[in-house]
Amino acid sequence: MCRVLAYLGEPVLVNDLLYGADASLVRQAVDPELMSLLNLGGFGLAAWSPDSPSPGRPFTYRVSTIPNFDRNLRALAQKVEATAFVAHVRGVTYDERQQVGGHNVHPFQFEGVSVALAQNGDLSDFGRMRFDLLQYVRPELASMIEGTTDTEWVYALILSMLDDPFGPVGPEEAAGAVERALECLRDVREARGIAVQSPVNLVLTDGRWLVATRFAFDYGWYPEDESFFAGEREHDYTSLWITSEREGEDRDDRGAAEGRRSAVLVASEPLSKSHAGWFEVPEYSLIVATPDPESGIAVEVRELPW
Repeated sequence: MCRVLAYLGEPVLVNDLLYGADASLVRQAVDPELMSLLNLGGFGLAAWSPDSPSPGRPFTYRVSTIPNFDRNLRALAQKVEATAFVAHVRGVTYDERQQVGGHNVHPFQFEGVSVALAQNGDLSDFGRMRFDLLQYVRPELASMIEGTTDTEWVYALILSMLDDPFGPVGPEEAAGAVERALECLRDVREARGIAVQSPVNLVLTDGRWLVATRFAFDYGWYPEDESFFAGEREHDYTSLWITSEREGEDRDDRGAAEGRRSAVLVASEPLSKSHAGWFEVPEYSLIVATPDPESGIAVEVRELPW
């Protein structure tokens, strides 16, 4: 299972969140707390800065190696300051059939599309349902799919739910598209008789807003075989956590200050060994974080239908 981190707020040095904490995202690649697998399938990053050329386009970095030994990533992270980013370390089961390569690394962002997406999850038996999704996916988006992951198909599906996937997208439209895409996935799974637990934790952003889900289809139903997903797993409802930073607040004392919210972080697991100031997102929930004149960043948690 993958690990994901998303940020929205005041400018921050990317290095601080990728490397700075004692349970940073880079460390989670090989030493996660809330899962048993190492995340060895690659690393990706999309980061937005209003001071950069073409600020609507993010700085992107995607490699099929793990970030722990990547000196280029470390050097870039020490120089890039962003007001929004989504980073992802890809976890794959240890199987020779897995395809590890740059074409499968998150976050995904099609050419000409403002929204990027990363996922922590897996759709069970995706091979049987993959092409059933073509009835919902716009042809021009289906033709952009390059990899083999369920995530890239889910990304194309969500974009297909938008009025104009190549135009500006607001947070409410994005949230609605996510909900409709989950409904399409549910319909396809039911038509194929797929009823195995499948987490779908999604993170979407265009650099101005952030939408995330903590969701699972058929929670508690495991395949009857010897696969990893059939065995008992600790924290088997895939985790998602959120925290906020306030103006004038020390990052190491998160949650102590009051006032305007200056930043929001969403992650598969807390970036610190201490979970103080971090809150676990409720199961079957959708988060919408947007800039707000009064609160700084407004955060809304909505219930998703099972």
